[in-house]
Amino acid sequence: MSNYSVYKFSVKKMDKAVHKDYQKQYGIWNDFLERWPQEKLATMTLDEYVLAGNKDTFTYWIESVLDGMGSIWGGSAFKFGVFSRASSEEKQNDSKLSYSDSHGWYSALGAIAEEAFNKTRSFILMVVDMAREGDLAAIDAFDQLGEVYKWKIAFHYQNRETPSIIDVFLRAPLAVFVSDTSGSNMGALQQATIAKKPNGVGILEFGAMVWDEWSVKNLEIWKLSHGGSDFTEDEREAYLSRHLVVMDGATKKGQGENFQKAPLGSLFFLCHGGEKVVLVGQLTSTPTECDKGVGWLQRSYRVLALATNDGHYQGKKKGWTPNYNSTFMQVGKHDLSEFESLFLQPYFGIDLAELAMRSGDLPEVEQAVRAEEKMMPISNEPLNSAEDGINRIYYGPPGTGKTYKLNQLIRRDYESAAALVSDEERVSSIISNKIAHLKWWEGVAAALYDCGGSATVPELAAHSFIQEIAKKKNRSSGVKQTIWGTLQHHTVLDSVTVNTKLRLGAAIFDKSDDSKWHFAGDWEELGAELRELVDTIKAKPQSNEIVKRHQFVTFHQSYGYEEFVEGLRPILDDESSLNGSESSDVKYEIRPGSFMKLCDLARKTPDKRFAIIIDEINRGNISKIFGELITLIEPDKREGAENAVEINLAYSGQSFSVPANVDIIGTMNTADRSLALLDTALRRRFEFVPLFPDTRAEPDAKDPCSAPLAGLVVTTADGAIDIRQLLARINERIEVLYDRDHSIGHAYFTSLKKLADGAVRFDALASIFRNRILPLLEEYFFEDWHKIRLVLGDNQKPASAQFITESEDHGSSLAELFGNDHGISDFAAMQRYERQESALLNPAAYTGIY
Repeated sequence: MSNYSVYKFSVKKMDKAVHKDYQKQYGIWNDFLERWPQEKLATMTLDEYVLAGNKDTFTYWIESVLDGMGSIWGGSAFKFGVFSRASSEEKQNDSKLSYSDSHGWYSALGAIAEEAFNKTRSFILMVVDMAREGDLAAIDAFDQLGEVYKWKIAFHYQNRETPSIIDVFLRAPLAVFVSDTSGSNMGALQQATIAKKPNGVGILEFGAMVWDEWSVKNLEIWKLSHGGSDFTEDEREAYLSRHLVVMDGATKKGQGENFQKAPLGSLFFLCHGGEKVVLVGQLTSTPTECDKGVGWLQRSYRVLALATNDGHYQGKKKGWTPNYNSTFMQVGKHDLSEFESLFLQPYFGIDLAELAMRSGDLPEVEQAVRAEEKMMPISNEPLNSAEDGINRIYYGPPGTGKTYKLNQLIRRDYESAAALVSDEERVSSIISNKIAHLKWWEGVAAALYDCGGSATVPELAAHSFIQEIAKKKNRSSGVKQTIWGTLQHHTVLDSVTVNTKLRLGAAIFDKSDDSKWHFAGDWEELGAELRELVDTIKAKPQSNEIVKRHQFVTFHQSYGYEEFVEGLRPILDDESSLNGSESSDVKYEIRPGSFMKLCDLARKTPDKRFAIIIDEINRGNISKIFGELITLIEPDKREGAENAVEINLAYSGQSFSVPANVDIIGTMNTADRSLALLDTALRRRFEFVPLFPDTRAEPDAKDPCSAPLAGLVVTTADGAIDIRQLLARINERIEVLYDRDHSIGHAYFTSLKKLADGAVRFDALASIFRNRILPLLEEYFFEDWHKIRLVLGDNQKPASAQFITESEDHGSSLAELFGNDHGISDFAAMQRYERQESALLNPAAYTGIY
């Protein structure tokens, strides 16, 4: 991605954000200057500067009210020079920190709190004067206030007509934005950044652009080395060909531990020896034991970029550079700009933004949908049976109706009433789905029953039941011998025509003198289900009988090729008597997997569409499951296509290709963060259809399932709660604070429509929030209660209507909890959050959200 592309991306996000709350932020800035004009600062008192519990002090405005314009939240209260103590507990003074019953301050500022405040106030006035004059060099050199605190003050008191500072007070984002590699100070970086502000763009909007680019480029990247002393050239090439990175788990300085703990999807660049740069990759597996030796670990990866030149790095040395003696070392945040300019671009021809895109690598169809903010409902037009196979994945946050939409699609395109299909198709479906998977003795019994209860071995071998079973068991020869052995081993013990002594399981056959086989012994008792199955095939279809042309599977970590395509399965002796053998050893046979079964069935009905439905497709190991099928599923590689491909399967050696009338449809939940890690090979072969929360006020005439929450209200004595508006506002806030993939689906609330409006529906709404919405938000934000409060609008509601309350009372002093020498600032430990159960029963808690 070019810098221009990043710029366009940032402007787009900026434009969207302006319409949301930037005008509000400018208003808050105006309110601050009206409350704390420059002339007011000179007469400001200590209590006006900082007072525990007072939300109208200068420090509270700077840290909390103005938090949306460059955050300085958290950290020690000493950043203000002097602060008000919430506890009067006695604390020991030292050369650095001083305390009174009411305040704490830096000892260097004075002997008492008032003296410390007077100096701090004078320092603030000096910074304000520098900001008014646009003297960034002077601000940079001024060391009497904390770095972030002084720049925050300078930003808000600068000349807004000709601003010289943006609301980003960290060096790394600015250095990346202006591609600074020289380690410039904050003043120089601010000056270089403001020079790139487009005409007509507000200072807050421009700050959002800078921060957005940093959000894209703020990557965690590791240097990983296959050093010359530990690897031979052949070893390095071997691991390279297998897409494995290898490391001793006990490597010192925490490097081995970091290699093991690095999460899936972590980015790294690989170097060989001390200089040669090879590739940039992304980890795709957890650590496993390696064949290199005891304690060595390996992880698989996918390649994001290959070195474009000879790859021999000879630049400056840092902990992360190839020529430094390190094995697994992270590129520091402050080094990202240098990493991009001096390493990533020269050796790989890409920048950080392009690397970020490749690590996510969203398909073009998905990018277009996201860019246009569209929802793509499932088409109401039936699939054309003559079109190429469809490979499609429906994705979205939880509760957006992916399963519901999929069920609609299945019923419309992959199921038919049995009365509406031909007898041939109906019978073929039953034989493929039920008869083909019977054991040998069950299949022989079903065929014998279908023959009227009397048949010779050649007649049974020619029966469609036996032929289907043999095909599924990959038997192309010796079928008659298998039938002979099966019949003899399941013959009644008192037979006078069968001399075999070995009997296996059900004794239900006997043979007459003319070599015809018939039922005997326990057939009446053991054959009930088989008779019912064969009778179903012969009978006319019931009015409610459905012919299904789909298979449903769920991918997970242990799901593999054997279950999906074909694999070995252990079988009992009575299933393995292929030659009349009397061996009692456990045997194995090759059995088809779900996808192969569906393909076999689809070939018999080429004018109808079939589908394999894969739930949680992103949770499986795609390479392990699909194997060689990853090529065959492409539409132009299907049977009958221009570039049709046929392969020999790994276990059976059987030739195989994918029919054109087989569709592969998957679903995936974007909230589990697996979208970015989806196998690249799979991405190229699937189209992606997003399903996001539907909070439209009016239904779409072309989509009867659209706008599911339109008109849904919960009526209470205090007024009506509009569920559609409530969910829309929650998701708007989640999108700002997290992303769209973690929004909350409308399906969480659709059940309310089935309940009577009033008390019953309100109790159900409270239950949904208590048991589903609040726990989901806790999971999304990792119990960051401040953000959860923002999502629920609790910061704008009266205390009685807040789902999450904010408290300054610890219930116990810090000394009581941790002892005297705990080193925790009273100011920093003030915030506590609690769920307020009573709010769930307060209608104002819900209406206050929107």
